[in-house]
Amino acid sequence: MSKNNWDSDWVHFSKKSRRGILVLLILFVLIAVAPRLYHNYVYTPPNYNVKYSAIVDNPSDSSIVKETRYRQPDVSFDPNVYTLEEWKSVGLSEKQAQSILKYLGSGAQLRVKSDLKKLYVIDDELYSLLEPKLNLPDSIEGKKSQSKPTYNTDYDKTQGLEEDRDEIGEETVELAPMSINHASSRELQTIPGIGPFFAKEILKIRENYGGFISSDQLLDIYRMDEEKLSEILPYLIIDPNEVNKLNVNTASEEQLRKHPLISRDMAKSIVYFRKNHKEYDSLNDLLLSPYIDGQVLKTIMPYLKVE
Repeated sequence: MSKNNWDSDWVHFSKKSRRGILVLLILFVLIAVAPRLYHNYVYTPPNYNVKYSAIVDNPSDSSIVKETRYRQPDVSFDPNVYTLEEWKSVGLSEKQAQSILKYLGSGAQLRVKSDLKKLYVIDDELYSLLEPKLNLPDSIEGKKSQSKPTYNTDYDKTQGLEEDRDEIGEETVELAPMSINHASSRELQTIPGIGPFFAKEILKIRENYGGFISSDQLLDIYRMDEEKLSEILPYLIIDPNEVNKLNVNTASEEQLRKHPLISRDMAKSIVYFRKNHKEYDSLNDLLLSPYIDGQVLKTIMPYLKVE
């Protein structure tokens, strides 16, 4: 084997070998394209006779049943006399049913169907089920009207509802504004739009903060929005001077820490300075704490005092 033709000897095929390779190539091409040729020119798909059904656009169609934990009563009922078990039978928990009975037991009464929506445990889904079965009128002609009062800073907490008759003989109920920092739960529930839930949450915030200094604090309550707030504000007096303030010269670290706006480090530094240096002459002295700056002091100042 010469140096110039050694590679040609390695790649040399006999005539028989070349024919075999050609046959293999032809078979490979046939196998690759045969399925496509068969489906394009030979195969005929069967006729399944497909039938199309119309799409139901109306969600209220009786054939569509929405899953819900609530149940519509079989007969008409008066919610004012419903028992605990009967409220539970429509899907409410025992705690929710008890809250309704407690509300009605306080002297409140559901007069029209829409009054049921004022109960915070009755959501829109449950109300839509109960409304057709409610044994209550849709509205009452000449019912009691509640006139919005003028603000009166000399509110007497013992004052109740003043009832009088207007010129056409309809009964009018005038509700005097009350101090949100002094009113009891029962008094708060006489305000249209405030039930047991809102009254309880108002008292909870009042206890935690020591009182209300702004109406914006009411927006921290679940389900309290700007619309409901505007409805109840005419009946409330919010006086920052009525807040039960903490005396920074006598309050313990634990008492200070309980306030939602005072952190543990802030409370500790306030007491440390008082015990190791001197009592505070003014609230501005709180700026000596490394945890209190001007903005923080402005926020907590309405709840503190120096005596």
